[in-house]
Amino acid sequence: MRPRLAWVDAAALVVPALVFVPLSLVRFVDGDEGVYAYASRLALHGNLPYRDFFYEQTPLLPYVYGAWIGITGESWYALRILSALLACAAGVLLYVHAARRFGRRAALLGLLLYVSSALVFGFFVVVKTFALATLLLLAGFALVDGRPRSARAVFAAGALAALAVDVRLVFLAAVPALAVAARDRIAPFAGGFLAGLVPSIVLFALAPRQFVFDNLGYHLAKDSGGLGDELAQKARTIENLVGLGKADHLAGLQVGLLLVAAVAAAVLLRRLPLALWSALLLALGCLAPSPTYAQYFCVVVPFAVLGVLEAWPGRLPAVLVAAASAYALAGALDVGRQRAWDPVAKPSIASVQAVAREVQRLSRPNERVLSSWPGYLFGTHARAEPGYTNHFAPAAASKLSPAAARRDLVVSEAELEARIRARRPRIVVYRNWLTVEPFARWDEALRAGGYRRVATAESAGIYLRAG
Repeated sequence: MRPRLAWVDAAALVVPALVFVPLSLVRFVDGDEGVYAYASRLALHGNLPYRDFFYEQTPLLPYVYGAWIGITGESWYALRILSALLACAAGVLLYVHAARRFGRRAALLGLLLYVSSALVFGFFVVVKTFALATLLLLAGFALVDGRPRSARAVFAAGALAALAVDVRLVFLAAVPALAVAARDRIAPFAGGFLAGLVPSIVLFALAPRQFVFDNLGYHLAKDSGGLGDELAQKARTIENLVGLGKADHLAGLQVGLLLVAAVAAAVLLRRLPLALWSALLLALGCLAPSPTYAQYFCVVVPFAVLGVLEAWPGRLPAVLVAAASAYALAGALDVGRQRAWDPVAKPSIASVQAVAREVQRLSRPNERVLSSWPGYLFGTHARAEPGYTNHFAPAAASKLSPAAARRDLVVSEAELEARIRARRPRIVVYRNWLTVEPFARWDEALRAGGYRRVATAESAGIYLRAG
């Protein structure tokens, strides 16, 4: 039986790569990816988040992805492959941990639920914080879940949990669950957590006001509609998340099935195991930002899956198998929705690279180019305009006084239009990527500044200063 079981393990560990790697190459480009890609480039070249550029997350991702492009070169496909590898690593860790705790059958079921989750394969393969932060927290979780713990393992768990927080701040919500699990060795856990927070501590010390604004102030100021509007927006997100809203019905069906299974597990166990505590606290953390989006909850899936498995170690009731089959079918039907098919609605990597090639052709090395989305400059020798390394900068500036905006390295939409009218940038790349105000509306300023359109690559227009 041992060779056969070894082959089962090997085959299971290949499954995440067969799902995530192809999807990472064909999945349409998310607007946020341009921010993370360009921030990684800046970090690679010695620029510090907060002190040198506006960055609205905790600081670790630009250094991880920046180190990767230092090896592979600036390539969208390389970044996507890294995200896919991180997603695969999380799947492998989930399988290994579940096999150790609950047996191979349960581990195979858990792996199926993970890789077929539309939230997971839709958002772990893009250049965002989700895959990296989840992998780090899951690794810390595995070190304190369900077994005797050495001081060294607990220290490592604390450090890994802190590194997850260094990637995405809302992961702080799940840390108390791990701390309670490690309560008999809380001092090593706290020491590891403090050690893991060093990247954030150092960057806070270098630029404390900018650090606080980028990570907290900007997010708190984004939604000014009042408590009623904020609660209504969160309610709509929850409806979509569980399949009762107007969008994401297949992903919502999966979340609904997983939620029912998690509640059933808690009832059968008559307690909330560590995995479900982690999932619950992390879900509450994901609900905190305003506005809240369903995609945030992709990070909850691995922990919810492990919580469900805890109630059925080594045995799979027929109802669970049936629910898992429906869940996997919903995920399979949702795969086609991830494909890039339109340069405006769902742009492909190739369409983004087409714009970058025109920028590379027209620009000089290290020339400042005003691009309405930083992703168009990734892979070129051009640089972004000061204060506009992030296309959300005008939204941040709209909440600040002019002096505070300069301090926090964000430029307003009015200032961008003034630069165009004053003919400061020689090249302007124009296509609005925002879905919330203030939009990039530069047509009138481009005419007033005497710019002429010299190229159209996919949906973006490239303008050159006349004369």
